[in-house]
Amino acid sequence: MPEEFSFIDRCALVVRPTWKFVEWLNQLDTDPIEDEASVYISTVYLVEEVDRMDALGTAALLDAHFPSIAANEFEAWWTEPNDWPPIRTINEFFQYFEVLASETVVDLLSDESYDN
Repeated sequence: MPEEFSFIDRCALVVRPTWKFVEWLNQLDTDPIEDEASVYISTVYLVEEVDRMDALGTAALLDAHFPSIAANEFEAWWTEPNDWPPIRTINEFFQYFEVLASETVVDLLSDESYDN
């Protein structure tokens, strides 16, 4: 008998660095990253639920959240904000990150498994 899943009233943006992100990171440090695959790890951002995650819905969500997402991604690898690339527009954001959107988020764990 299948378990019941919990649907979360959120959408998700799955963000993954691009080659330009790795290029930026490598130019900061005198020691290039040996395992570049470790940089290409995706991060899932839960965002407000929208009716449809079509191009317009996704664009609206990204427009609202891309500065925070970019800052979080850069800070995960380099904590000095003055060294981060300037990300003022969504086009600049897409130079460093690719995004996959999902309008359905399912939680496979029971509520008691969360740490508060």
